Amino acid sequence: MGTAKGLSYLHEEHEPNIVHRDIKASNVLLGRNHSPKIGDFGLAKLFPDNVTHVTTRVVGTTGYLAPEYVVHGQLTKKADVYSFGVLLLEVISGRRVSETIRSDTFLVRQAWLLYEQGRPLDIVDASVKDYPEAEVLRYVKVGLACTQAAPDGRPAMRQVVKMLSRPAAFRELEMHLADHDSSAALTRPGLSLSPLSSMATSSTNSSSATYSETVPR
Repeated sequence: MGTAKGLSYLHEEHEPNIVHRDIKASNVLLGRNHSPKIGDFGLAKLFPDNVTHVTTRVVGTTGYLAPEYVVHGQLTKKADVYSFGVLLLEVISGRRVSETIRSDTFLVRQAWLLYEQGRPLDIVDASVKDYPEAEVLRYVKVGLACTQAAPDGRPAMRQVVKMLSRPAAFRELEMHLADHDSSAALTRPGLSLSPLSSMATSSTNSSSATYSETVPR
């Protein structure tokens, strides 16, 4: 929650807005009482209000990079949203995305497949035996909403904060996922219907990572 609020502040309240570009577990520092703080702004980029996106060299950590950023170098606030979604799925599953990036068990892809199969809670860390299922299910779905292939399908961080903090927002989250599930333009990463699947072998001039390495098919 603290990380989500921090990102919401950077994206919406700080002037000018800031895109972090490297949200990952090692860049979230825990203070007293495990209070989270976002660290390492070495790759951060100022984001003026009058632009929708910037085209820039691809930097960041493999596995956390949004597909459109890897393929086209197009950076928006939704790139941070994608990274946050990956981080959230890591926390829930107890797995590092870096350990799954080049395998069929890529964390984001696996989470979406389990959701499609009606078994979203199977992504939860097997060592956790007793947990509030309704709450964790909401977190899983927030993680999925954040990691949709198309950036327009992802919520803004202020919406993420609302979805994480208010059980009453569960209905809104369900509607959010349902709307984008039914649209071919907003299908899930790694599935054949994704409009980005045709870019699976594309690469950028500034990065050796291909789309298929970021979101394996």
